[in-house]
Amino acid sequence: MTMLRRRATALCLATFLLWPSPSLWADEGGAPLVQLQQYRPIYLLLGKPDVKAQISFKGQLLRSFDLYYGYSQLMIWDLFEKSSPFRDINYNPEIFYRIHLSRPTERWLDAGLIEHESNGRDGAASRSWNRSYLSFHSKNQLGAKTALWWSLRAWFPYGYHQDNADILQYRGLWEAHIALTEFLGPFFKIHELTLRIYGGGKSHVNPLQGGQELTFRTQVASGAITPAIVLQVFHGFGEYMLNYRDERVGLRAGLGF
Repeated sequence: MTMLRRRATALCLATFLLWPSPSLWADEGGAPLVQLQQYRPIYLLLGKPDVKAQISFKGQLLRSFDLYYGYSQLMIWDLFEKSSPFRDINYNPEIFYRIHLSRPTERWLDAGLIEHESNGRDGAASRSWNRSYLSFHSKNQLGAKTALWWSLRAWFPYGYHQDNADILQYRGLWEAHIALTEFLGPFFKIHELTLRIYGGGKSHVNPLQGGQELTFRTQVASGAITPAIVLQVFHGFGEYMLNYRDERVGLRAGLGF
């Protein structure tokens, strides 16, 4: 990795880790805004076998039309190795149209016109594919504050790089999120427990041969830029693109925003 690439990645990560944002799920269920919003989780996690960081945002392209662009970037960082290299950086832009199924927004459908994911490498280390998708989201209120959020995404993949033509065996054809929020009482300002799973295997739909990720996120103190404490466990394949065929177990903790 060149020094310029490392510096640009570090600057981008620092910018978005300091970007103030409310709860991930509450933000996704809010009214559309023109300015940038958090899209997927933003965090910096240390642990085994490496450091994992992610930034993500979305924005509405037209004020009166629910067409959005999103951008996420996942970084796997060998922080404690000599020269502290980034092992892999995954770039994930997309454009999607949002269809509101209920008001206030508690159910909606995202139609992904195009989603691209690649690691920006060349030669044998290059990984790349494209997807079009449908993603259904729903909120179920379980109490005065406690809520169950869930989503199910299915996609049509195309545009594989020749070195990752078998990626569906490890990333599958679908992904699901189940999140329980505000269930620990008034002491914690924000708390979420999220299970993310996706399919894999020869059928491309087996969740035991894809990936499973459990994340707990809590924020004790109030304040727009107060960081959350994040604990995450990952098991399976495809955690990042370069070594997506390797089965991995990740135990990490850190800060989220």
